[in-house]
Amino acid sequence: MHHPDHHSFSRFMRILAFLIGVAVAPLALAASGEPPAPVSSAEALTPALTGQQVYNNVCIACHYPPGVGGAPALGDTDAWTPRIAQGMDTLIDHVLNGFTGGTGVMPKKGERLDLSDEEIIKAVEYMVEQVDQ
Repeated sequence: MHHPDHHSFSRFMRILAFLIGVAVAPLALAASGEPPAPVSSAEALTPALTGQQVYNNVCIACHYPPGVGGAPALGDTDAWTPRIAQGMDTLIDHVLNGFTGGTGVMPKKGERLDLSDEEIIKAVEYMVEQVDQ
C-alpha cells in the first residue's frame, strides 16, 4: 500500500536531483580543467540562404521590377550597368554598410541585420548575374 505523500515526495526528489545536477555540472567542468564545449545555436544549425532565396525574401521588396525608390530592378541592364562598373567590392560595401546616392538609399543589409554577410553577398551576386552584359 502506497502512502498518498509518497508520489509527491518521489516527484520532489527527482526535480531536486535534476536541479542539483544542473547547478553542479558547470562546477565539475570547471574543476576538470577542460573548456566547455560550445553550445550550438539554431543559427549554426540553419543552412545559409542562397542568393536567390535572399532576393526572394528580402531584396524583392525594392528590387522587383520596376524598382522602388531608385533601387535598380532585377534584370534592368540600364540601371545596373553603372553600378556594376563601380566594381563588386563597391556594390558589396554599399549593401553591407548602407549607402545614400543620387538615385536613392540602400539600407544596411536591406534592414535585415540578422542575415550573414555571406548571405547578403550571395544576393548581390545573384542580382548582378541577372543583368545582360
